[in-house]
Order: sequence, then C-alpha cells, then structure tokens
Amino acid sequence: MNAQAQQLLTQLRRRYTALSETLDLTVQLGESLDRGDRTSFGLLLTMRQESILRLQASDQAIHTLCASLSDDMQQKWQALLDGGLPEDEEGQLLARQMAQNRQLLDRLLPLNQRLEQGLSTRG
Repeated sequence: MNAQAQQLLTQLRRRYTALSETLDLTVQLGESLDRGDRTSFGLLLTMRQESILRLQASDQAIHTLCASLSDDMQQKWQALLDGGLPEDEEGQLLARQMAQNRQLLDRLLPLNQRLEQGLSTRG
C-alpha cells in the first residue's frame, strides 16, 4: 500500500473511532434524558461535543489529504466516493473502511434525531 493510501486509511480509521465514540455517547445521552438525570446529561453532552470536535478534525484531515493526493489516487478515491468498485487491494481496504464508517453514521443519525426531538419536547 502506498503512503498516501495508508494515510487516508489511517484518517478513515480515526473517523470510525470518533463516530463510534459519538454513537456511544449519543445512546448514553438518550438514556440520561429518559431518566431525567441532568448531571449525567451535562457531563455526557460535554464529552459528546469533544467527540464531535475530533470527528470534525478527522474530516478536515481527510479533506486536506485528498486535496494533496496524486492524480491517480484522486481518481481512485473519487471512484470509491461515487460508489465504484475498488480496483486493487488498497482500494478494497479503503472501501471497507468507508462502508464501516457509513454503517456507524447510518446508526448515529436517527439516534441523534430522536435525541433532538426528546430535547425539544422537554423544552
């Protein structure tokens, strides 16, 4: 695997970690909201914000890295983003990590929406 692909994979894995932390904290936030536990809710909210900041930093690092990719790597990356099939082993690794990230994001978004709805109804 070339150095650029390895850096991209590392950043995608960091994004996965941040997504995983955010998902876990979102679940815990919902539970504390259901219990009416304001103390836990405040602590978890702060922790979740830190996790979201790590997620944003990871996304920024991915965008910065993508801007500096070689033309060949940019074409491979764009093809993966467009849903194309990976052409080689490094593409398969990147595509697999992207799919794992997407699965977590697909679980996180509805939970986040429910949490927001719960907050708005409790006003």
